Amino acid sequence: MARARTPSRSNHELVFRSARKGEEGTLATVAYRAFQAGDPEAWLRYFTEHAHLALDNVIVAETDGQLVGHASSLDLTMSFAGADVPFQGLATVAVLPEFRRRGIADRLVRESLRRMRRRGEALALLHPFRLSFYRRFGFGVCELRDVVRTSPDRLPDSVLRRHVRAFSRPRDEPLIKQAYDLARNDTTGQLKRSDYWWDVRVFKRSPSGAVYVDPGSKAIAGYLLFDVPEGGAYGVQQLLVRELRAPTPGAYRGLIGFLGALGDQYEVVELMLPRGYGAPLLDEPGIRDEPIAYETAARHPGQCPPPVHAAHRRNVLGLTAAGAMGRIVDVAAALALHPSPRKHGVRGAIGLDVEDPVFTDAPRAFDVTFAARGVQTAPGRTAGDRLSLSIERLTQIYFGATSARDLLSQGFVVGSAKAAALLDAAFAGPPLFLGAFNGF
Repeated sequence: MARARTPSRSNHELVFRSARKGEEGTLATVAYRAFQAGDPEAWLRYFTEHAHLALDNVIVAETDGQLVGHASSLDLTMSFAGADVPFQGLATVAVLPEFRRRGIADRLVRESLRRMRRRGEALALLHPFRLSFYRRFGFGVCELRDVVRTSPDRLPDSVLRRHVRAFSRPRDEPLIKQAYDLARNDTTGQLKRSDYWWDVRVFKRSPSGAVYVDPGSKAIAGYLLFDVPEGGAYGVQQLLVRELRAPTPGAYRGLIGFLGALGDQYEVVELMLPRGYGAPLLDEPGIRDEPIAYETAARHPGQCPPPVHAAHRRNVLGLTAAGAMGRIVDVAAALALHPSPRKHGVRGAIGLDVEDPVFTDAPRAFDVTFAARGVQTAPGRTAGDRLSLSIERLTQIYFGATSARDLLSQGFVVGSAKAAALLDAAFAGPPLFLGAFNGF
């Protein structure tokens, strides 16, 4: 009688594991080939010197002994409505070109989220290469940026620009760091920066800038750091503001006034600001050298629609751009972590019925109580006022990217208006904004 054979592994089976010491060079090669950006040495430094990356948090995909892809999870801390909150930054999801379209990136992201949950992580953020790819894992767009791209002379002038001087790193570095930490107060999304982050992610990328010196205290009250792309001649150069931090009105107006006075040299200045900050800067259309084709047919009361040739261009002040995407990894842990419910004294109980495309075996129905001792979340369906929503939408409400009441009125959330109002009150606060130098 023939002996039953033990099934063997497929020759092409994917294995997922943590990266090991000594594999940094291979990780760098895979990242360079996957992204075709930077250079191999820079990627090697990323995996050997990054202060927020541990090899245990790098998941590799391996087949037939070959490392074909990887995903990294960074240990980071950000300001959250004035408090410091930890989160995981999902980064470098890379797959070799010859192994694409096999579901490897999909499985890397799912495995990363499962490991975060097992470690007790509550929140994850990432910068997407394509929104639709990450939405299927429950990530939602949580950072909205105002992009202002205009000629400098269209920015509002201010006599306070007289208090702006050039940035000098040897003299100003400690003061810039203090100004940044002061500006983090009452914001959401500004990272708690290590010396590594300041050196590698900020100053080496943008060594030029300006500082605002408060005329009373003589202290630095704000700053901006910028780049000037090579190749432009004087008068038609572009100035790209990478970071603007001004916790006082005087510093903000002074730095904007400084930019407004640069029209003789720069044809275009570009700023990336938190949502809502762009419109007050411009009273004329602000977009420059962009292929804008927004046209509408002009209509007049009581008249028939005009012919197509009567169309007119819309005035465009700026653009709203999608920034970071976020995801609640653990509902109960995330709700307990949010500082705003206790700060605002929110009281009440609601129910949440949450759809999650990754953690399908986890509880989906929660009873949430907002009380003086904090937020208590437990599996259950006893709360009468309930909302049914996806983890993506709950994350967007959590980070202030949208409101539960708006989503309810639009049909993206179903349930109680009272529950939606209570959730909005609990999570009220500054919306998420990371900006360029807090990218990862």
